[in-house]
Amino acid sequence: MIGKVKVNQSFGAMCQYVLQEKTPDKGAEVLAAHGVRTDSAAHMAADFDAVRAMRPTLGKAVLHVALAFPAEEKEKVTPEVMGRIAQDYLKGLQIDPENTQWAVVRHQDKAHPHMHLVVNRVDLDGQTVSDQFIRSRSVDVCKSIEQQYGLIVADQVGRKQAREIGPTPKQQQATTPKEEQSAEWSRARQEIGRALSYTAGQARSFDELREALQARGIGLELTRRKDGSPAGVVFAQDGHRVKGSQVGREYSAGNLEKGFAKVRELGQEPAQALQQVGQDYALAKLAAEYAQAKQRQQPERTPGQEKSRGLGIGE
Repeated sequence: MIGKVKVNQSFGAMCQYVLQEKTPDKGAEVLAAHGVRTDSAAHMAADFDAVRAMRPTLGKAVLHVALAFPAEEKEKVTPEVMGRIAQDYLKGLQIDPENTQWAVVRHQDKAHPHMHLVVNRVDLDGQTVSDQFIRSRSVDVCKSIEQQYGLIVADQVGRKQAREIGPTPKQQQATTPKEEQSAEWSRARQEIGRALSYTAGQARSFDELREALQARGIGLELTRRKDGSPAGVVFAQDGHRVKGSQVGREYSAGNLEKGFAKVRELGQEPAQALQQVGQDYALAKLAAEYAQAKQRQQPERTPGQEKSRGLGIGE
């Protein structure tokens, strides 16, 4: 189970997105809700905004979480189970589902099960629901729910499976300590790149990115120029240090800073079309990565060997 967390501004745009009234072929299905009407996006948004009005200075009052599961869990995560998971997820984030407005909607336009949880960051007492460190907290909550419901463990799946699959071709070919060290560094770079592909596009600052990567066992070191602008960024994992530009040009300090600025800008005025494109891309990418991970984990067979039975992608 993977949770992609975003904090946005417009309940109107978000409710239109999750209910998909203009595109019923996506099969949007309201699984559960508290404190809001679900018969239309307009009514749902109006109910959210009525409570939000108690905190008029809170710009980003919309907490949106896309919760996704691998296709292999389709039979297990029924609508009823998904509704319970959504409430357990809120409780894990220390959000009282009985004193907070929320709605969870399932979309059925992808092969893998996924749902969208919309939460008001102003509770029914007029208090602000904190979003501090929410991305790293979300990772912990997802792990807990996976254990509680016996779900396939998704967090760090790529890194874990790399260990299970065994050494990379470069590691297998290494014959000297220097070559082995180089091969291990290359693997670390690949794993850092995989983690950045999940986290960099959601972060609004280096602090947020550092927080998200720490949950995956990766450190971030940043150097700045005298004027405060980022000069360089280094990622560290298992004793291996990799410059951002060595992972990919988009992960250099300067390009990451540009990406953060874009995320902040889009977050101020969320547009429905951009949200939909972004979510569809993220979920499609998640499905592809699950499929690739499962394929990589299939053991190689030599002629005459009995066909082995795969165990899926669980850890």
